Amino acid sequence: MKQILIFAACAALLASCGSKNQYVIEGQIEGSNDWVYLFDQEDNVLDSAAVKEGAFRFKGTAEEPQMALLRDARDESATFVTVLLLEPGTIQVNDDPENPMRKRVTGTPANDASTLYNDTAYQLITEYRDSSTTEERRAAIEKEYADLAQKVVEKNRNNIFGAMLLADQMSYELSGQELLDQIAQFTPEMQQTKVLADLKAHAQAKQKSDVGQPFIDVVAADADGNEVSLKSVVENPDNKYVLLDFWASWCGPCMGEVPHLKQTYDEFHKKGFEIYGYSYDSDRDSWLRAIDNNQMNWIQVSSLNGFDNQSAKDYAIQGIPSNFLIDHQGKIVAKNLRGEDLYNKIAELLK
Repeated sequence: MKQILIFAACAALLASCGSKNQYVIEGQIEGSNDWVYLFDQEDNVLDSAAVKEGAFRFKGTAEEPQMALLRDARDESATFVTVLLLEPGTIQVNDDPENPMRKRVTGTPANDASTLYNDTAYQLITEYRDSSTTEERRAAIEKEYADLAQKVVEKNRNNIFGAMLLADQMSYELSGQELLDQIAQFTPEMQQTKVLADLKAHAQAKQKSDVGQPFIDVVAADADGNEVSLKSVVENPDNKYVLLDFWASWCGPCMGEVPHLKQTYDEFHKKGFEIYGYSYDSDRDSWLRAIDNNQMNWIQVSSLNGFDNQSAKDYAIQGIPSNFLIDHQGKIVAKNLRGEDLYNKIAELLK
């Protein structure tokens, strides 16, 4: 009898856990193919459902909230694809009457927040592009758009969308400590998710290259195959400030920074400013051609292995361009100086 009661209790507990993580996806899509498929982020099929008169239904469980893709074919014949967030509750997927290219995903906190965020961003962009919008209003829209992610994260500390928005839209600009402070404001349950656990590990690594920290040495080969260390450049008595610049020839924003780098280098090199350029190219010819065509006549090195190198780990590089300004004592004094900010900072330091 005792064993039966224990078994019943365990069964009830398992049922409770399953119910807690259970989701339902109900959809009504016009013109859909006969089957819809649910994919994870690695494009693995999680589930499939038949479509009858535009309607379909999934039911499943997720160990923790996660992003998924819904589309009505396994290949390029799909008529639609939409992102949704798997979490407990009933998720509704419907056509968007105002935009046939989009699907509206609602019904649970994270999906409601995601849809509201996308709607707000779309409205701001549409208004900005409207020819009747004044320049004054455009300036205000730019400010609203820049502040949007932070405001939405603040309201969604208890669901996966807030965590994803922090990771995808805000983590590049924040320091390691600022990221840790943001993560700490999420609910304990959300902090255990893979999204925030991974982000926390990244933030802790990023802390090591925050402003005020000592630089981490980098060693890579130049165009002639000679290894050049960042340490040797920083410790060169002729150099008062060294910019560690991560870039690649295939990176449009990186190449957009080149005129600013050149202007600053040409004006301040003789006064003690040096650049240590580390390319995340994989193709040697592309790397050297970009240097030559753009007259990037400062120190250039590369492992020619893309992001798969020790510097990316040491400096917690998420994307490029990324840069770190190092003083003659080896301390990081600024990071991610873009456009005229780089020139102005060096002009201030070497005036």
